[in-house]
Amino acid sequence: MKLKSNNNQLSYVCESAIHSLHSKKSDSNTKLLWLGFPIIFFIWLAYYCLQSPLEKDSPFDRLNTLFSGLAFWGVVFAILLQKSELALQRHELSLTRTEVRGQKEQLEAQHITLKQQRFENTFFSLLNLFNSIVDSMEVPINTATEFRTIKGREGFLHLYNDLQREYAGEQQKDPSAKLEPLCIAAYERFAAYRQATVGHYFRTLYNIVKFIDRSQVEEKQTYINILRAQLSSSELNLLFYNCLSNYGNQKFKRYVHQFGLLENMILSSLIRQGHKDLYNESAFNSSV
Repeated sequence: MKLKSNNNQLSYVCESAIHSLHSKKSDSNTKLLWLGFPIIFFIWLAYYCLQSPLEKDSPFDRLNTLFSGLAFWGVVFAILLQKSELALQRHELSLTRTEVRGQKEQLEAQHITLKQQRFENTFFSLLNLFNSIVDSMEVPINTATEFRTIKGREGFLHLYNDLQREYAGEQQKDPSAKLEPLCIAAYERFAAYRQATVGHYFRTLYNIVKFIDRSQVEEKQTYINILRAQLSSSELNLLFYNCLSNYGNQKFKRYVHQFGLLENMILSSLIRQGHKDLYNESAFNSSV
């Protein structure tokens, strides 16, 4: 922005110098035009002085000739002066258009900067909200030997263990079932008692990604990468299976492909290695 301002100032100085030179040239031309009147007078005077007495006209004819010459030069003077003034007006109009164009470019740059600032303020506020949701999450662990509550990101590891257990149960019921139906069925059973814990989390994550996608900022992937950097390995694992299920298949999964949200995922942590083929390769590779 500073560089553009300096360029505009330099342009304005150059244009002012050109305008000054043009004005000086116009003044010089005006002086030359005024010299035409005494020149005509001296030509008229020399002509009548060199005439022989027999050829001399009457005083009235002489004055008529002088005034006719001066009138003719007056017309020429007016035309040339008007032409000079019109050229000056065109030059001033050109300078005005250049100045207006520069002001328009500055306003557009300021508008873009303000939109960028508004977007970033909202984005980082959403990011803080997302992290506060994660920090406030409570995952109850109820086994035959203990009952406790795990808070924060540590709980995602236990949530993923629950999903793996449900997948194993579904596979045991139908060993010949295909991979995707098994994943969907396992997540449905997992969501039956864990959706109250993870539902708010995934809705917030989805809406932040949607906010970035629908914004008019450039380098959207940069902000996606900032968001993705907040996710732990267990969160990425759950996101993988959430977007295969009916909870994320319709809306969230396309963003996973579009922005490569699973790029940092440790593929060896999948429940089955063949599950990777349930996504396009773009899900694991971002454009930046």
